[in-house]
Amino acid sequence: MIEGRKVGLRLMESQDVWLLYRWFNDQRVLEDLGSGHGFFCVSMEEEKAIVERMLQDRKSQYFMIVRKEGGEVIGIVGLANIDQRNASAELRIIIGEVGQWDKGLGDDAIRVLLDHAFNAKNLHRIWLRVAEYNDRAISCYRKCGFKEEGRSRHDHYHKAAWRDAVLMSILDSEFRGS
Repeated sequence: MIEGRKVGLRLMESQDVWLLYRWFNDQRVLEDLGSGHGFFCVSMEEEKAIVERMLQDRKSQYFMIVRKEGGEVIGIVGLANIDQRNASAELRIIIGEVGQWDKGLGDDAIRVLLDHAFNAKNLHRIWLRVAEYNDRAISCYRKCGFKEEGRSRHDHYHKAAWRDAVLMSILDSEFRGS
């Protein structure tokens, strides 16, 4: 397990499917994710197939976020679309346990993952996309050092309107403070 101040990260396993199934069937968790996450009520069979694809994807690495105090698994964080040639990857994170929101656990998990990405995997740039209305996530990403690069205009349809996605990134030198 890779440890931070409040959380540890352990590699995702196929047995974690039931957690992901529960989280991705909770409308509160899905509400602010934006494009690509609009389907509610996935079946256990669909979730099993998704998890197996995630585990077999050589260009991704996913970790379960484990709260150090109590050992509860509260979310998932990972690197997707890892591009070794250009030393970049996409950050993905979900705190699935709603009762654990707003406790600083997400930013701790992101910092642990960034340390792993920049120091163990020797990546140069980590990027992400976030729905423009997800203020909690945008604040967390900024706190972790991500900078806004731009927007994907009218990226997805949410609550009767076309909404943008904010594109953000952090470089290894920014993470290290140089």
